[in-house]
Amino acid sequence: MKLTFPVTKERIRNHFAYAWWQYVLLICLAIFGWNLLYTTTRYRSPNDQRLEWFYGGYQLDGEKNIDTLMDELHQSLFPDVEEVAFRALTLDETYGSMQLTVWVSAGEGDLYMLDSEYFNSIAQSEGFLELTPYIEDGTLNVDGMDLSAGYIINQETGKKALYGIPATELPGLKDYGLICDDFCLGVCVTGENEEEALTLLQWMVTNLRGDTASE
Repeated sequence: MKLTFPVTKERIRNHFAYAWWQYVLLICLAIFGWNLLYTTTRYRSPNDQRLEWFYGGYQLDGEKNIDTLMDELHQSLFPDVEEVAFRALTLDETYGSMQLTVWVSAGEGDLYMLDSEYFNSIAQSEGFLELTPYIEDGTLNVDGMDLSAGYIINQETGKKALYGIPATELPGLKDYGLICDDFCLGVCVTGENEEEALTLLQWMVTNLRGDTASE
């Protein structure tokens, strides 16, 4: 005896009425699998060819586009680097300091812009370059700037050192929707692009100081 199950409109309707979720699940799994494959296999520039500016704050609507700025700086200042990028970080309210410590320890990010709490946390562990030697040798020209907010006193050694440039001294950052009040910029000590990060920081000092830059 031969059994046949002809395909009819009624059978198709019944099938999808009870098994629709299987197709939805299959589509979701396919999308997830494709995304996982792309993420794990796509090319990622090595750290020494990836200059990154990490910003640990809210990004507001600005008059100018920060990504456009990074593209322009890539072409004009860093043509030999594969990637020059701005990254707005989402820091967990409970584990934000731990997240930053992991990134700094791994050499992720080259220039950090953080609020005073996070900045002090990293500076206390000497995760940022001490900037005084670079000011003394002329790498950084910060004449006329109030750098007091960038000085940190190490609680263990009592040593006071300059680890950052206060963002309030760079009002041009606001044009890109960045918060300046109570923020500082520091160069990651474990980053592999120290020279480029200092060049980027000097560009900001030269071009984002507002009227003070020409005085």
